[in-house]
Amino acid sequence: MKRRTELQFAIIGIGAFGNALAKKLSEEGAYVIAIDNNMEHIEQVKDYVSDAICFDGTDAELLEEHGITNVDVAVIAIGETFEPVVLTAMHLLNAGVKEVYGRAGSYTQEQILKQIGITDVIHPERQVAERMGVSLVRRGMSDVFDLGEGLAMFEVEAPDSMAGYTLEDLKIRKRYQLNLITIKRLSESGKKIGLPEQYEPLGILKGSTEIKKGDRLLLVGSKEDVDKMLDTN
Repeated sequence: MKRRTELQFAIIGIGAFGNALAKKLSEEGAYVIAIDNNMEHIEQVKDYVSDAICFDGTDAELLEEHGITNVDVAVIAIGETFEPVVLTAMHLLNAGVKEVYGRAGSYTQEQILKQIGITDVIHPERQVAERMGVSLVRRGMSDVFDLGEGLAMFEVEAPDSMAGYTLEDLKIRKRYQLNLITIKRLSESGKKIGLPEQYEPLGILKGSTEIKKGDRLLLVGSKEDVDKMLDTN
């Protein structure tokens, strides 16, 4: 069972992206409030989020009345029109919400959101396309998460040539300027009872940790350095 985090999240706009994000956050143990002005959308998420409320997120009074101005993180996932994103973002920022993320569909919209002081801008379609492009070209690489400043988090399948060697032997950081966060290994318990493939993180790594065939490496660095590591192994 997932440990419930103390952070409160508000997802405003429960379309395909907002729905998926609300569900994932809930699965990770977060307290999630879903907001949409369409009752059908609320019905789709009410069974797995902490709270689901049908109202217009551009209404400052309703945001305050329903406690949305008290959340730690707000994600404005409205995708149909841009004006509601700006209005909702301004209300939340003025109310003192610590982190506000907003969806943008163009460069101009992104600049507007940045000008009003939003925490970060979301481009769901672009980000999915970039991740898919990388995974299609570089088989075995997935879960690309952009961290900014030319850095990203990558999950890659460990090259077969690394199997049997320890982290001290491989010197990944020294040779490739990559930070290895953890190793995800195929769960033996799941295999025994016929469950689909499940990977579990090993936790804190040591120099003596040995890489096994089929391991997946969670790395932080540049794509160029990840490519270099994969090409030379």
